[in-house]
This record gives sequence, structure tokens and C-alpha cells, in this order.
Amino acid sequence: MFAAELNGKIPSALQNYEDILTSSVIGPFQYLSSHTYFQKVLETCVNISGQQMTFGSPINECRFVFWPKLENSEPDLLIKVKTESGSEILICIEAKYWSDKSSHEDQLTDIHERTSGQRDQLAREIEDIHKNNCMRYLNIDKNKMNNVVLIYLTNHTSFPREEVLESILHVNGVQFRKEQLYWVTWREIHNSISKIKSFLTVQDSKLLNDLKTLLEKKGLQSFNGFLHNIERVSGIIDTYNTTLASYSWTYQRDTRKLNWYYGGNQSGEK
Repeated sequence: MFAAELNGKIPSALQNYEDILTSSVIGPFQYLSSHTYFQKVLETCVNISGQQMTFGSPINECRFVFWPKLENSEPDLLIKVKTESGSEILICIEAKYWSDKSSHEDQLTDIHERTSGQRDQLAREIEDIHKNNCMRYLNIDKNKMNNVVLIYLTNHTSFPREEVLESILHVNGVQFRKEQLYWVTWREIHNSISKIKSFLTVQDSKLLNDLKTLLEKKGLQSFNGFLHNIERVSGIIDTYNTTLASYSWTYQRDTRKLNWYYGGNQSGEK
């Protein structure tokens, strides 16, 4: 699927499909020679208090489970993380591209009578990843778990504060601090990859550069300046004399043509 999307072989109707994007962008990280690359991405995630995700030591184990069917939800990805210091973290990722959360809290219905479709999507997922059946799903010893977090991966250009607060407000039945819900944009994945200057293997370099190209094809990169040198040109000075109390450009009959250049190979007049 990654190669098909990179080479434009995905049908146009599926190009904005979130599951395909999640698989193509997150999937390659599990095939790299080191989890350090993915750790760099995770550490760009930020919570509502402005704190970035930290691990304290390098990640030495990552188990990826895409689209697990939990009790009341199906998040895009669960990741069981272990660090060199022995910490164990459960990470849940909910990815959005152009869409909003699939469901919001129906406060007109009693909490105990609300269906899954009447519950906030992120709140449901947060509740599910704290349950014993989720821990068993990933063979996790709940007593050894140091932290449980959810990452909201979206196409927003700034922290979606209202959406995040709404979800935190409606978490029910589990202990969950607002600082455990993080956000990151797709563009930050591109930024993280762009900052990597050395690779452990040739395969790592190939995968990450292809991933960077895919994100650029989808426009999921931040503006990093102009690609070409900008030529400095002299200003245009027009002078005129008039006895009118007011002036309109319609009186300026002799206008000067301005030549413009776009993309380095086109020109026109205005």
C-alpha cells in the first residue's frame, strides 16, 4: 500500500482515506532498524499544558497493533512501548485527516444509557485502553504499566484545544489526567524526518526518504521558505502633479506595464 500510494496508484476516491494514510505513514516505522526514529516523532507530541512527551531513556521495544477492536471503540493504533530503563507505556493513536471526531457526547441522554455513537470518540478510547481486556490484548501486566496515553494525530495547524478539552471532560469511570492526552500534526512527522541527518542503515534512509516524499505529495509539510533565491529588484517610483483636491488612478492614463515571473519559467504582464 505504501508503494502504491507513493507512486500514485491509489484510486482518487481513496486518497483521503484516513486508514490508508495512517498505514502508509505510521506503518513504515515498525520496519526500521531502530525505534529511535519513531521516538523522535513521539517526542514532538504536546499536551494541553504545553508539555512534550518524554520517555527518560531510549525506546528498545515497540509492538504495533493497527485497528484493534476494543470494548466500545476501534482506535487506529495501539503501541506497547518499553524503554531501556524498564518503563512500559501504552500509547493509543487516533488519526484524523480531513474529518472531525466520529462522535461527540450526547449530554441530553443519561450517561448510562448512551450508546457508543452518543459518546465522545476520544473519551471512549481513553476508557477502553484502561480496561483489563485491552491489557490482555497486548499481553500487558497492568501492575508494570508506567503510563497510558492517547495521541490525537490530526491535520490542524495549531493545538485543537476545544476538541481535546471536550474529550477530557467526558472521560468516565477511569483515572485520566488531562496531561495524558497529547496532540501532534501530520506535518510534524515530516519535520521530524527532515531533521534526521544520519541513518543506521541504507534501508532506513530509503524508507524515511520515501515517507518524506509521500508526505510532501500530500502537502503534509510545513512551509520552510522559498525553494529558489529571491532576486532583489529596484522599486518603481511614479510622480505626478495635479491641481485636484482628490485623486483617482483613473486619471493616470499612461500606466507602466509590470513584468512578473512565476516558478522561474513563466512571465506575463499586469
